[in-house]
Amino acid sequence: MQQLRTFPYIPLKVPRYKILKRLGYQRRQNEVSQRMMSEVDRWITYAADHIHLKATACIGDIQIDHGNKTVALKQSDTVFESERFTRFLGGADQLLIMGITGGQAVADEIRQLQKDKRMTGAVIVDAAASEIVDEGFDWLMALYNKELVRERRTLKLKRFSAGYGDFDIRFQADIYHILKMETLGVTMTQTCILMPEKSVTAFCGISKVTGG
Repeated sequence: MQQLRTFPYIPLKVPRYKILKRLGYQRRQNEVSQRMMSEVDRWITYAADHIHLKATACIGDIQIDHGNKTVALKQSDTVFESERFTRFLGGADQLLIMGITGGQAVADEIRQLQKDKRMTGAVIVDAAASEIVDEGFDWLMALYNKELVRERRTLKLKRFSAGYGDFDIRFQADIYHILKMETLGVTMTQTCILMPEKSVTAFCGISKVTGG
């Protein structure tokens, strides 16, 4: 495993189109009044004001056994079992492991809005926070990809997360410890759910550039 890197501040990008799409507005955009859209934008801004993106990430060498459907992190006891994950990685020989959190404040705001029965605000802030955190992953991947190009390596521009398909959520515990996510203020429940909400982990495969 390469050295774990910590990113105490990731610049926020607010992907308005993606947030609106998540909310379903793209299907009826012409029917939404200007007043309603102004309210949506106000809640999106409110969400961004309460998010502080932090992350940890590292790169590990891997050995993929397509026959047994396992991915082993070399120099580690960690072995992930998942047919879908092995297919996703293909011929990759390294793995970028990332963990990111939007922080406690936005999670508290969503909970308070729900408690106050301000459901429109809660839904919009929740959607905005999810997409902003997702953009944080994009920032991390772009950074690593720029560095990897110099080594004639490339990052698979798709992500995979614990709990997806047959990749058991229990593997979240291994990822949590590898990334030392407690240093970000993130905890994990007995059922391997990360807290606060809007804390997420993800993988990307890394391969050698061939040809050229």
